[in-house]
Amino acid sequence: MIKCENECLKGKFEGCCFVCPFKDECDEACDSRPDICSQSIYDESAGLIAFKDSSVAVIKQVCDICTAKKQLEEQEKALKDQIKQAMEKFGVKKFESEQLTITYVGETTAVSVDTTKLKKLHPDIAEECSKTSVKSAYIKVEIAKGVK
Repeated sequence: MIKCENECLKGKFEGCCFVCPFKDECDEACDSRPDICSQSIYDESAGLIAFKDSSVAVIKQVCDICTAKKQLEEQEKALKDQIKQAMEKFGVKKFESEQLTITYVGETTAVSVDTTKLKKLHPDIAEECSKTSVKSAYIKVEIAKGVK
C-alpha cells in the first residue's frame, strides 16, 4: 500500500488518501491537494492497518461462522458415528425416511500413486504424466486455537 509521508491532516486515517474511507468527505485529500502528496512510500504495515480497519466487521463475522461451522461439524461427526455403530450392530445397510437416506458404506481399500516416490525413481515418467492446471485465487481461514 502507498502511505503518504504527510500525516492525515484530520487524523482519521493512516495511509494514502486514495484509499482512505473518508476521502470523499475530506477537502484535504491528496487528489484535491496534489501538493501534499508529492512524496509517498510503500508501506505494507499501512496496507494491513487499512485492510483491518475496513474489514473488521466482516472478519468478525467470518470468525464467528467458521467457529460455529467447526462446532457443527464436530457434532455431525459424533452423531454420524453413533448412527454408524447402530447400523453395524443391527446389520442395517440402508435407512430411508422423508427427511433423509442413510447408507452404510463398509470399509474399503484404495490404491493411489505415491507421486513423491515416482518423481524420485522415474522423474521422466512423472514429468510425462504430469499436468498443469490453473487454480483460482482464494483465502484460507484458520481459527486460532482456543477460540470457541
